[in-house]
Amino acid sequence: MDDLFDGESVGSHNLATHEMFTGKRVFLGSIRDPWEWYLSLWAFGCDKKGAVFSETHNSENSGKWRVLYENVKDADAFRTWLYTMNDETYLADIGEGYGNYTISQFAGLMTYRYLRLFCTRRGSMENIERLSTFEQIKNYDADHCFIDHFIRNETLEADLFCWLETYGVQISGNIKSEILSRPRSNASPARPGAEYYYDIGSENLVARREQLIVEKFEYVAPSVK
Repeated sequence: MDDLFDGESVGSHNLATHEMFTGKRVFLGSIRDPWEWYLSLWAFGCDKKGAVFSETHNSENSGKWRVLYENVKDADAFRTWLYTMNDETYLADIGEGYGNYTISQFAGLMTYRYLRLFCTRRGSMENIERLSTFEQIKNYDADHCFIDHFIRNETLEADLFCWLETYGVQISGNIKSEILSRPRSNASPARPGAEYYYDIGSENLVARREQLIVEKFEYVAPSVK
């Protein structure tokens, strides 16, 4: 983004402040296939990186988590990690306040982050505290999502270029080519595709826990692709 704008970078995963809604700002948000998201999050942890790895690695159940990050090609370890990430016994280990909210009982971490970043302004987290059913989070998203356009991680650069040009930001062909040629900055260790790691049970777990994102953005499980 620094190549395209003279703006200011103020960190990542920060809640939008009320001041951001003055003027004529356009909000872009990135979204990703939930099955790939969980796999990437785990693989990143296998490389000893990421906030979730740090939180779980330093939790009171660190011994249980640590062995699940030992081998990025261990599909059984991934599935065990995935179930543990969605087991109410271990939700507090994940951090981010996730386990403190009722939605953690029926919605996954990705949905929690989505609602927090794209539907909730700073100082308004009590709105999420009131959510206790899937219908409530679906309505909350419909009423409060402030993102004007979503760009998909699967087509990140192309989507970004498209929306920037829609708003009159012209990008030269040379800059496009240079950006597209760069490796992803958060690339995880080499690993097989998602279909190697997921079985029907784990696919269904993600579909159920991330139902909001799956339905809204029409993502499908690895076995369906």
